[in-house]
Amino acid sequence: MPAKQFIGVQILRFIAAMLVVVMHTTEAISVRITGEGPDHYWTGGAIGVDIFFVISGFVMAMSTARLPSGNQTQFQAAWIFLKRRLLRVAPLYWFYTLLKAALVLILPSLALRSSIDTGHLFASLFFIPAISPWGLVQPTLPVGWTLNFEMLFYLVFAIGIAWGVARIKFCFFVFLLVFVAAQLFPESVALNFYGKSLLFEFILGMGIAHVYLNYPPVSPKMGLLAAIVGTTLILGINWGDRILGFSTWEAGAGFTVLVAVWLEPWIARLRLASRLSFLGDSSYSIYLSHTFAVPFGVLMLKKLGFQESLLIIPIICLLVIACGCISYLLIESPMTNFLKRAFFKRPSFSL
Repeated sequence: MPAKQFIGVQILRFIAAMLVVVMHTTEAISVRITGEGPDHYWTGGAIGVDIFFVISGFVMAMSTARLPSGNQTQFQAAWIFLKRRLLRVAPLYWFYTLLKAALVLILPSLALRSSIDTGHLFASLFFIPAISPWGLVQPTLPVGWTLNFEMLFYLVFAIGIAWGVARIKFCFFVFLLVFVAAQLFPESVALNFYGKSLLFEFILGMGIAHVYLNYPPVSPKMGLLAAIVGTTLILGINWGDRILGFSTWEAGAGFTVLVAVWLEPWIARLRLASRLSFLGDSSYSIYLSHTFAVPFGVLMLKKLGFQESLLIIPIICLLVIACGCISYLLIESPMTNFLKRAFFKRPSFSL
């Protein structure tokens, strides 16, 4: 049985992507126009990543809520789950990673980080955390660091499916081990990369799905209360403190997704719901392609004499949305559909 589509969650995907876009736009403005450097930008947009991770946990738990039982079928379900996630995430990421590498070699002046190392490039393509030529643990396409977390989550989640265990408990236990190991072995690049409280945002999303599936429906009015709590956590408490961040930003992101789920009956009745949902469908393309659209757009606006951030940011956002939607329609969707036909000719069940 296909998983229920939550329009509110889809819209939230788009909002989360645009928060990241605005953050990177302010960084590009700081570097290309004001000259303040890459350390002066709106850091609040990073909450978009926290929201993405919570949504990912929610969607994975919802889409696998009813799987067939039996050892052989569980292993088959785990393999199908992994294959579907890889086909959904990897090809478009590989496309934009290779495009980034090509552009850096051809037009290095357009990139903030213009070094390409073959070993690092391959590590990036295979979602392996590695130190980049510019000294940070980032892939060739820097925004791809979030996909390294996603792939770890998918792998652990798939193992939970194969073993037939309670996936929320299993993922929590494994992530807790990774988190503790990172504190014990800080010299390990991979453990130091993964050993963040960000991991537990997937658990928050899975927890929201568990509540939705196993408890009576909640009145949409409760979504308004959750919105107040989430906003307070995100904006009002330890806003920039990433050490205590799990009690603030992560929890705030969890409440934000909870709002979208609880308000679904109201959101689904909106006239523009289907169009806004399309923007959610395009959010992955927006997220990956904006790393090209933002610097190009800022450079063009600089040449045209634009200096005011309040004018530049909305123009760049419109450009990014347009590029992301085009990428979704002309690259992501056809590519995904082709791969589904090629690798799932006779599926025994759906995920």
